[in-house]
Amino acid sequence: MSTARESIEVAVPVAVAYEQLTHFENYPQFMSGVMSMAPIDASTAHMVLDIGGTRAEFDARITESRTDEFLCWEATDGPQVIEALRLEPMAGDMTRVIAELQIDARELMPAEEHAVEVLNRRLKADLKGFKRFCEESAKTTSMRTTANTTITASGTSSTAPTREIKPSPANMPGARPNPGTVARGIASASGVTHAANERPAQPMPASGNLGGHHSPERASRTRPTPQQPL
Repeated sequence: MSTARESIEVAVPVAVAYEQLTHFENYPQFMSGVMSMAPIDASTAHMVLDIGGTRAEFDARITESRTDEFLCWEATDGPQVIEALRLEPMAGDMTRVIAELQIDARELMPAEEHAVEVLNRRLKADLKGFKRFCEESAKTTSMRTTANTTITASGTSSTAPTREIKPSPANMPGARPNPGTVARGIASASGVTHAANERPAQPMPASGNLGGHHSPERASRTRPTPQQPL
């Protein structure tokens, strides 16, 4: 068995890093050489691995785990492959990931003379990929949360500004009544209404008053009585 060890610091909380490691379906996104990872159940997946041009296919199962601290998986059939990952919380929501990979190099890399060095390079590349995957996923989640918060805030109802209605001077306490308004009110109450600013029509004389004939009654009142001779 050949063993490789590497470590890396990831800018996510330890709980986030542990959660990503428990999802076998994510492994092809950051592990070099993993061609596919098909979950079978919550702790088992079928892995297709390519190491140095040699293809290996087997079922991998999580054999030991401690939440936010430690996870170990290994091949249940085929070549011997075991990987243990230890997580250490750091200040500022950082996590140190320490990985140890044990593999049967004689079976998977029979032509490789420097199998341990090759495994170390592969494991280091895998950890860099894991760091990138975790940090990008955390950034995407944060952006979605911010967007949802903004949409929720913009959807809240707001009270429309209330327009101030000022009373007219005639309706204000202590105001003197307008004579025209009073007159129209009296006319309206008595049943006599006129258009605004309109005087009631005056009756025209029967025969007019300019150059016309006066009535006999009026003529008798205005004509002087002749005096009788003495």
